[in-house]
Amino acid sequence: MDKIRERIDKLRIECDTANSRAQKAEEQVKSLDAELGKKDVEVNGLKNKIALLETEIQRSERRIEELKSTAAEVEKGSSLAETLQRKLTLVEQQLEDKEKIAKDATEKFRSEQLKAEQAERRATMLEKERDQLERTVSDLTKKYEDTKTELEQTLKDLEGL
Repeated sequence: MDKIRERIDKLRIECDTANSRAQKAEEQVKSLDAELGKKDVEVNGLKNKIALLETEIQRSERRIEELKSTAAEVEKGSSLAETLQRKLTLVEQQLEDKEKIAKDATEKFRSEQLKAEQAERRATMLEKERDQLERTVSDLTKKYEDTKTELEQTLKDLEGL
């Protein structure tokens, strides 16, 4: 019986040890389950992050293509802009030349206009002088005629005496 008791004690000790190990294992399982849950959340977060990054990569690749296309257009536009700039410079030079010609023509016009105004004033003055001289001639002619008539009359009167 002692042997049985020893055996039972031994089995109890083994049972207690097994229970203790089982509790520790359960605690480890709970701990690992909690850690697994955290890792699942972390994995899901990382999956979302990966999806966002893939979307961002696609957007970036599209943007790169757009920028390459834009760069090609800009390069074409640059040569076009250079051509247009040269044409603009040429047109600006032509405009400056035309403005100079217009300015010279305007100055000549003003000079000629001034000369015309002076000639017009001179003509008006000469017309007034002519009119004055015509009046003077007319007056002198009338005086001459009057004097001639008076002289003829005086000569007739003298002959009659």
